[in-house]
Amino acid sequence: MRLVAGVAFINGLLEVLWVQAVRIPDRAGLSGLLPFGLHYWNRSLSLLFGFALIYLSLNLLRRKRMAWWLAVASSIVVVSSDAVHDLVYDRLPQEIDRHQVPWYTTLGPVLILVLLTLFRKRFTVRSEPRSIARGLGVLAASVLLALAYGTLGFWLLDKRDLGTNFHLVESFVMTLRAYTLMGNGNLIPYTPQADWFLDSLGWTGLVTGGFALYSLFRPLAYRLRTLPQERQEARSILQKHGTSSLDFFKLWPDKSYFFSEDRRSFVAYRVAGGVAFALGDPVGPEQDLEDTTLGFLRFCSDNGWGVAFHEVLPDLLPMYHRLGMQELMVGEEAILDLDHFHSKTAKRKWFRYIRRKFEEREGYRVIRYEPPHSRELLDEVEAISDEWLSLPGRRERGFTIGSFKRDYVGETTLFVVREPVEGRALAFVNQIPSYREGEATIDLMRHRIEIPNGVMDYLFIAVLLSLEEEGYRSFDLGLAPLSGVGERPGASLQERTLNQISERLTRFFSYKGLKNYKAKFEPDWEKRFLVYAGGPPALAKIGIALTRVTEE
Repeated sequence: MRLVAGVAFINGLLEVLWVQAVRIPDRAGLSGLLPFGLHYWNRSLSLLFGFALIYLSLNLLRRKRMAWWLAVASSIVVVSSDAVHDLVYDRLPQEIDRHQVPWYTTLGPVLILVLLTLFRKRFTVRSEPRSIARGLGVLAASVLLALAYGTLGFWLLDKRDLGTNFHLVESFVMTLRAYTLMGNGNLIPYTPQADWFLDSLGWTGLVTGGFALYSLFRPLAYRLRTLPQERQEARSILQKHGTSSLDFFKLWPDKSYFFSEDRRSFVAYRVAGGVAFALGDPVGPEQDLEDTTLGFLRFCSDNGWGVAFHEVLPDLLPMYHRLGMQELMVGEEAILDLDHFHSKTAKRKWFRYIRRKFEEREGYRVIRYEPPHSRELLDEVEAISDEWLSLPGRRERGFTIGSFKRDYVGETTLFVVREPVEGRALAFVNQIPSYREGEATIDLMRHRIEIPNGVMDYLFIAVLLSLEEEGYRSFDLGLAPLSGVGERPGASLQERTLNQISERLTRFFSYKGLKNYKAKFEPDWEKRFLVYAGGPPALAKIGIALTRVTEE
């Protein structure tokens, strides 16, 4: 695509230079002999073609299908214009300087047409249909408004402004000549008002035309349209090939799905800011994952989206590398061995103290509730959630975690801490499925504003021991963001930079405090990565888009 875009850019530049360097022949009577100011029209088309190719070359480099069509149309128009121009000049009297278009100026558009035809299948990136329709609508409306503006302006000018008074029809003709680049060279402004008005005609056309052109090349807008059977297909694939607790959120309504051709594998994703974010790794038979990922990359490229896989496991990093992607470590997942916690960690001094204090001495209770839940219980936990959300910096998020919705919480197992006397609920967590064999995990973890110190530790002890008794072997305690980033051997410059940024952000959000809290449960730490395409220049855009995609 660099060849086609480069030839288009160079040819556009040469067209612009040609109309500047080669003068129009100054012969008496030439304007009367040539129909419709052909000598102006041809040069104007060449100028427009030149600027259009310079602009289109950027979109040809991005393999835009709309740019291909416009470049083909522009090339055909300019070649046809040159042919008509030469045909008319051939029929002029001998005493008139024929001034034919040099043959080599036509060679450029012909060469572009040939290249565009040869490589037509490479231009697969679609533009947003609604933006194209809006762009064409804006273009049509702007033309009408500009004509109305110019016609009214010429009609309202005084004789002292341009040396004459224009009738309405004359005003329209003058405006039409201005916007078709034929020009009104015989007009001489005598007042500042006339000088400003003539300049305003050009700026009006430039601004409205530029916006319309921009609309033609906007990336395909993301519209979430997931059929119920697609979500059911994804669920079936997860039950066979799921690998992590994060897979549960691939079934949430905010995800779209890209399926492999045989529909045995899929990628769950969401688009924000022109970037398609896949949640975790693709899911399916191991031997199909690379082809599925490659297909997803092509799908995103054809839609003009950047692409990133968020919170992927280390296992598939070699596959992403083979596909030309880069990784950035984003944190560490805390995975508890429940047998170790039961036999060792829970017997350490701090945890023994917490259990004696809340359970034995003060009479607090952790009660496990299985769905379906009563309205009264849901009212209680919703009130806790509302209090928690009122704390500074707390808000609902999405994509990698859930948010409080009564129908969602009502379908999950709840663990609730209750006061000893009145039995008032102080805090809760809800258990969700993990698609890693033998693993349990939770999603929401919320508490009232005022609770005794250590209540959340007491809740977790009870949850972990209960799950261990139920037969689970491990527990995913969640991600510690930015933990270990920039510290591994061979860490990239981007990771080391992110490490420095996190150090400076500690006063606003305690990344280290979150890791230290989870560390006291003695987990194993598993690295998690952001895998992306586009190299370092794409990271800034991805970072901004990630903030949007994780907000509710």
